[in-house]
Amino acid sequence: MSPVCTEHPILDLTVLIEMYGDDSRETIHNALSGFMQSAPKYINTILDASAIQQLAALASAAHSLKSIAALIGANQLAEICRQLEESARMAEWQRLASVLQTLPESWLRLQQQLGEQLQQLERSDG
Repeated sequence: MSPVCTEHPILDLTVLIEMYGDDSRETIHNALSGFMQSAPKYINTILDASAIQQLAALASAAHSLKSIAALIGANQLAEICRQLEESARMAEWQRLASVLQTLPESWLRLQQQLGEQLQQLERSDG
């Protein structure tokens, strides 16, 4: 498997703007904030399901996270989730383990970028 980290941008707000058809600070802020509140539940489900080898739960959480990540332009995370979902559905344990190793760092880097983006939006409001 090629390294996911170098193939896809961590965050591409043009995707969010195109999906919502709106580039207002309020829309971007609401979408990013909503994602930051929702995503940890799916991340935790993925990690918990992998620990107890519940492939269906892992695939379902990866599918859901993939969708919301793609909506905001979190392309790297969406790609990781796509690979997790596919690996879980096909019971490809070795590939699944390899992709799972990329999740924590990718999530951390995305959180950092989201935090920076939200701070910029808040500063530009004032």
